This record gives sequence, C-alpha cells and structure tokens, in this order.
Amino acid sequence: MSPAFDHPWLLLLLPACLPPLLGRGWRWQPTPSTDLFPPDPLSTGLDAALRVIAAIPIAALILGLAGLHTPRQTILHTGQGAHIVIVLDRSLSMDEPFALRGEKPRETKTQAAVRELAALFARCPHDMFGLVAFSTSPIPVMPLTDHREAISAAIAAMSGRGLANTDIGGGLALGLSAFANDDPAATRILLLVSDGAGTIPDATRAYIRTTATAENAHLYYLYLRSGDDPPLAEDLGDDIDLDRPAGLDAFFRGLNIPYTGFEARDANAIEAAARRIEALPTHPITIPETIPRRDLASECFLVAAVFLALSLLAQLGEQAIGNETADERT
Repeated sequence: MSPAFDHPWLLLLLPACLPPLLGRGWRWQPTPSTDLFPPDPLSTGLDAALRVIAAIPIAALILGLAGLHTPRQTILHTGQGAHIVIVLDRSLSMDEPFALRGEKPRETKTQAAVRELAALFARCPHDMFGLVAFSTSPIPVMPLTDHREAISAAIAAMSGRGLANTDIGGGLALGLSAFANDDPAATRILLLVSDGAGTIPDATRAYIRTTATAENAHLYYLYLRSGDDPPLAEDLGDDIDLDRPAGLDAFFRGLNIPYTGFEARDANAIEAAARRIEALPTHPITIPETIPRRDLASECFLVAAVFLALSLLAQLGEQAIGNETADERT
C-alpha cells in the first residue's frame, strides 16, 4: 500500500537531514593529526551511526508534519461460498430457560442460540457471515464479511441480556438490506433464529416480499421451541396469525422464495440446517474489502522522539568522556 501525504510541499524540507550526515557539526576542537594512526572500523561505524541517529528525527518530524498516511483502498478477494446473514432474536423471552417438556433446563434460549450458531459457523469455513439482532428495534451488528475472528466475537457477544419487545419484521428487513451491495452471483441465505413470532406491519411485509424475491434469497427459520411452546406445524386453519410460529411459517412459505423451517429442540436441528446450507450450489465471486485510511503522523513523531532521546544520550556520553579526559590531563 503506497504512502500519501496531506501536505506534500513540506517534503521540500527533507534536505535538512543532510547536514548531520555530511557535516562535522558546529563545535570545532583543535586536536593533533590522526593521519599516522591505523584505521579504526569501530570508531568509523560509531560515527556513521551517530550521524544517522541525528538525521532520523529531522526526517521523521518532516514526514509527520507532512501528514504521512496510507490512503483508503479497496481490495478485491476471490472466494467461493454462501453469504449468510443471521437475524437473531434478542427479546426478553430469549432469556428464558430452554428445555424439552419435563426436562430440567440447562441453559437459556439465547445461550442455546449462540451455541448452535457457533456450531453452524464452524461447519461453514468458506462462507461469509453477517449478523443482525432485533428486539424493540433491529440492530446491525456485523456486515457481511469473511473475517472469521470478528464474526466469532460478534456471535459470542449476543449472550448478553435481552430487551423488551420483538420487532421481527424490522430484523428481517434489515437482514435483507445487507445483500443490497452484494455480488449478484453469491448464494444468499437469510437465517432467522427466534423462539417465536411477532406482528409484522403491512408495509414491512411488502418490503420483505419484494426484497427477498429481488435478492434471490434463501430463507431459513430456526425456531427454538422449548417446553410447551406451540409447534411450527400447528394447524391455524385459514387464519394466518403471525404472532404464532406456524403463522410466520405460512407467511414465509408464501414468499415464493426457497424456504425451510426447522424446530430446534436439540442439536440435530442445527446440523440439518448446516447440511442444507452446505448443499446449496456456490460460484466463485469477487468480494471487495475496503481498507480504511491509516494516519502515520503519530508514529513519525514517536520515532522522532526516540531518536532525539538517543542523540541526547550520545551528547551526554560525549561530555562525560570529555570531562574524564580533561581530569586525566590535569
């Protein structure tokens, strides 16, 4: 990555580094001729090192004042894998115990969701992931990326305490918007992880229907069913109530996009979802990554301070040696 400068005209001051390199300093002291002495490589090397140490602070200060930085750049990566946006429910109900009927709960639904998402993430090493959380409102947590440490940390961070309500429609809409600037050749997957359902306004339903079709997304609904929660296959008759998981499932089936619903009552559900995702065809795609600008002026000033301190120590050492020599002569 090539460097750049905010004030390049200040680089005209760089010749100020030459006097320490070429000159003999400002202090002249009469000494006997040393022409008859044999060459002293150690003294010659030390003299050259001290000259460089004296020149570096000048150069570093000029570079810092000129605004040395690496500019913002876009790097293209070529990869192959699905693009998965996780839409995770973070409502208060997710902090309730997660267990089958009659079993003693060992973890909350949030803990189970984080554990299962971590398992899915581990099974998909070549895929890009994004993360959206929702409760009272949708929260963008992580955009689509292939930086696995960042994704793993974002998933682990979802173990915190939940909030009050469940804006499931807003979460789905925000999750779909993550595909807006995505490569058209990518296999796009929207994975909804929730312990229930919720009312979705008509305008949000229309947006979800239109955007899901336009983005050619695959939708997966991972329903964390615990205890006496209603089943995903509940018969609601002609009344599609989105407050019921079965009603939300019926709404998803009517979107005319690839859709699969899973009841997560044990680890087999996440394994089944992972197998479905792994079986989807993928194509080589080009992924742009933006590298932000990095200012290097502070590093330049730090280098100047360090080498200026070394120059000062060298001067103090020279004075100490001179004083000892004067004492010996007297």
